[in-house]
Amino acid sequence: MSSQNHLDRLVLQNKEREIRKLETIEDASKRPFHILSLVGINEIFFLHKAFVDQDMQTSKIFLYKIAMTNAYYHEQVKGEIFEVLKVFTYPLLSDSQTAINRYLNYSRTSYADSYSAYFGKAIQSVLKDDNVALQSNIEGLRKWSTKGWAKQYAGIVRTFDGFLYKDKAMIEQGLQEIVDLHDKQEQPALVGDYINLEASALAKLAWRKGFKAEVKSKLIPRELLPVKELPTYEGYQFFEALGI
Repeated sequence: MSSQNHLDRLVLQNKEREIRKLETIEDASKRPFHILSLVGINEIFFLHKAFVDQDMQTSKIFLYKIAMTNAYYHEQVKGEIFEVLKVFTYPLLSDSQTAINRYLNYSRTSYADSYSAYFGKAIQSVLKDDNVALQSNIEGLRKWSTKGWAKQYAGIVRTFDGFLYKDKAMIEQGLQEIVDLHDKQEQPALVGDYINLEASALAKLAWRKGFKAEVKSKLIPRELLPVKELPTYEGYQFFEALGI
């Protein structure tokens, strides 16, 4: 089966699954246990829209839904948002200023001294132009980058060094190091066949900050890098609890 046919089939399956999950979470008591299923569902929708339909701009709707579902989980369910490395990639890639601004304010975590937390907080630091906080978060990343699974993402450290020193070539070198180890990383199932979320989000961050970083890799889709916010973002009804 071709990858396109596989995604076609998954989209149909996940449209039905999305309906069932939305019905389930209408019961507030069940919501904490089912809401994050919408993340994987929208990852499939994103992949199909971006890489089968080749409509990168519209695909941002699904990245926004993922970002705001994670935001709801953090704010309303009191779940952890700094535990998983990829979580902070979705608001950046969506180009939704609403989502990005929300993630700028997150600080609560039980994983403060972890690679994933330093990654999210380093992104916050770059967006806020806070070089003092950025330097601190880089040192945290550097400490953990020689251990366990984080070794496969060590290029993140060089990328953030590039942001700190405003060095486009260093940013690009770091991005290349990330994608060079893509096959050894803990990438989400199927998503990793099409895109490296961390490298793409950091490349997008570079474009947002005026560094048009270029890395020749299909894992960093060039069409996704220009900052182009959608006029509107369709969300779920439960996002109303976030004031949206």
